[in-house]
Amino acid sequence: MAKRAATKVLAEDIYDSLKEDILNSVLEPEAVLDEVNLMARFNVSRTPVREAIRRLIANGMVNMEPHRSAYVKPLAVAEIADFFEAYTLVQRIVFILSADRITKAQLDRAAKIQERLEAACKVQNIKAVRDLNLQFHSAVADGCANRYLRESYAKLLEDSVRLSSLLLRFTVDTDWRAHAAGILRDHTKIFAALARHDARTVAQHSDQHVQFFKEQVYRALEKTTPKDALLDPEYARKRA
Repeated sequence: MAKRAATKVLAEDIYDSLKEDILNSVLEPEAVLDEVNLMARFNVSRTPVREAIRRLIANGMVNMEPHRSAYVKPLAVAEIADFFEAYTLVQRIVFILSADRITKAQLDRAAKIQERLEAACKVQNIKAVRDLNLQFHSAVADGCANRYLRESYAKLLEDSVRLSSLLLRFTVDTDWRAHAAGILRDHTKIFAALARHDARTVAQHSDQHVQFFKEQVYRALEKTTPKDALLDPEYARKRA
């Protein structure tokens, strides 16, 4: 029993480490998860490695095909379109509810995170920017006071991290200042609307913020941003 519990803990640690590597683009799309290499990396037997890989497959980060090692799932254009469609709608309703229900303590927490985010942007600390941006959105979502929506939004935020990592690696060498300024600008508008409990305005700023993120991601992928997900050829073929 104790041995099984120890294996479970080891698998959990391996899963967390590999998940972080995928989200941070350390393990890039199509990267192979070789079991022998992972056993050597984590100094473990094959069992916890396989258990961790099974969890990554279950949450959609890794694929496994017959006669092929597990590999990091690529970022398909159609799936990115689906993500932004869901992200836009869920964030909008979460932020609208937060505008009505958010407390002063929750607003204060969001403000402190924003201050730290501004500092991270100034020194181009990519990991801190990614983490603090996520924390700001999570802090705002806490104000919606709806567990089901909060959990749905948390999953979307997690999925957004992989796109953010790709984007931040791209912009740091191209137009970091414009990207950072866009994030801070949108957050400031969202925060101000929340502080006024202005649901209509926060919905508008939420949509604008997602659109800014979407345009940056498609630029990083060297794609043209679809005007409408339903008009994206890849999306249309997927639905056919």
